[in-house]
Amino acid sequence: MKKALLTLSIYGLTSISLQAQDVAVNNGWAIQDSVVKANTPKWVEPVLEKSEIAAKHKILPTPNPYYFEADFTGDKSIDIAFFVENTVDHTKGIMIVNNDKKLVYIIGCGNPTEMGSSLTNFPSWQVYREKTIRNQGKKTVAIKTPAIVLKGQKETNLAIYWSGSKYKTFIQQ
Repeated sequence: MKKALLTLSIYGLTSISLQAQDVAVNNGWAIQDSVVKANTPKWVEPVLEKSEIAAKHKILPTPNPYYFEADFTGDKSIDIAFFVENTVDHTKGIMIVNNDKKLVYIIGCGNPTEMGSSLTNFPSWQVYREKTIRNQGKKTVAIKTPAIVLKGQKETNLAIYWSGSKYKTFIQQ
């Protein structure tokens, strides 16, 4: 059994830390995995269970909030995005689960992005709802759906957006 420190946040307002001497395992899920599973919308679980891609990734309970919901692809259904870790090479990234098509997309986790193949050192993230993404070089990308912005250090952020056929990344400074 593993020893763990488990921190729970309720709507980002309060944190409760629990020191567990032994992490209990429930049907293959450690306590922290069970918290994630119990607080994730029910439509997500069958999609993840059927996905070979999702089977190679572990949903991370950080940063807070540990997931976002928005219509990231513009198909009029709410999708969900998680921070994940590849269980083989331990690279990190974002998993987006499309509700309408029941598809799983991975950004990072060994796949190249504008900021490398492992999306680390992003202490926070947010849903970005503006119609354009711009960087200091004045390059602009028009977007039609909400994007995800990973807030980096030194004011360098990574935007993840739907291009109409796939997810792309853009450095926002």
